[in-house]
Amino acid sequence: MDYKLTLSKRIKSTPFTSRNDLNGVKAYTVYNKILLPTIFENLLDDYYHLLEYVQLWDVSCQKIIQIKGPDAINLLSLISCRDLSVSEPGKCYYTPMTNERGGLLNDTLVFCLEKDYFWISLSDSDMFLWISAFLINSNLKVKVEDTDISTLALQGPNANALMRELTGNEIDKLNFFNFRNFKINNRNFLISRTGFSKQGGYEIYIQNSNHGTKLWDLIVQEGFKFNLKVGCVNLIERVESGLLSYGNDMTRKDTPYDCSLGKYCSLESNYDFIGKKALLSQRKRGPHKDIYKVFFDAPLGLEYQEVNCYIKEKKIGKLTSMIFSPKFNKYLGFMISKKNDLIDCENAFIKIRNGIFKASIEDLD
Repeated sequence: MDYKLTLSKRIKSTPFTSRNDLNGVKAYTVYNKILLPTIFENLLDDYYHLLEYVQLWDVSCQKIIQIKGPDAINLLSLISCRDLSVSEPGKCYYTPMTNERGGLLNDTLVFCLEKDYFWISLSDSDMFLWISAFLINSNLKVKVEDTDISTLALQGPNANALMRELTGNEIDKLNFFNFRNFKINNRNFLISRTGFSKQGGYEIYIQNSNHGTKLWDLIVQEGFKFNLKVGCVNLIERVESGLLSYGNDMTRKDTPYDCSLGKYCSLESNYDFIGKKALLSQRKRGPHKDIYKVFFDAPLGLEYQEVNCYIKEKKIGKLTSMIFSPKFNKYLGFMISKKNDLIDCENAFIKIRNGIFKASIEDLD
């Protein structure tokens, strides 16, 4: 069932919302209280275009918190699972942040601009309030700001060629999870080699919204020769690529070790970050859960139904972010489940209404 979105001051547009509308956006969702496009042509056509060409995405919903001051690294090392004391300017770090029970609050991307200057790019949760509350009883010399930085993404196989057209050949030297300033039309923009797809691409950070729409229009103009279209994060491509979405596939009820993110937790660091004790305890007794990919054949039209997975008569988990995958020609979804429940996983099946469909379960990595 389709629902309309009623706009209010609680939901923010972006500098590019009008451009999305002009390019025929069909659906929005709300992410960090900001509009995020989800469909343009349709899910399948958007998917095939992303795999073959290049798309321009408005991902300004990825809110950025700025942390600056002599104790910036100390603050980050207390709220982040990953040891950022060895972070280097020009690099960004995928970083889980947890509560005192080890529950995942956000899977962030932390940018080290200088040794005492960082950006945190957020998934969908209000970490600004969490960090602000933490600072109340601390003596840390640091300033935390909720910025108005807007983000554009270029994603797809032609993204590098288009970005080279915009910035010059120096962009080819930018490695994955690195960033630096580049000139576009004689104006500096911070650009990172990152993005929420596995098709390759970049993200551009716009600190002055007055420059945003001019940059958008220039990208569209230069992108014509590369068959650029305005698009958005594609659910099919995301799931096929094994990219998890906070709030959909994992929540604060799950620890990083429950969803294959334990490798980003620096439990041997000298910092006693929030949740470290709980994660050390879990690591000692052994992770009891993990996240898996579940494949099954079934009639089309199940995408928006609740689907559970069973072994014998025991329910072992619920599928999240479930889609029909053109790549595998079957349904695919994620599932967090207890490891001990998967001993007999060759007998796993999906139960949908009165139908039963054999399922196969694979590790996420």
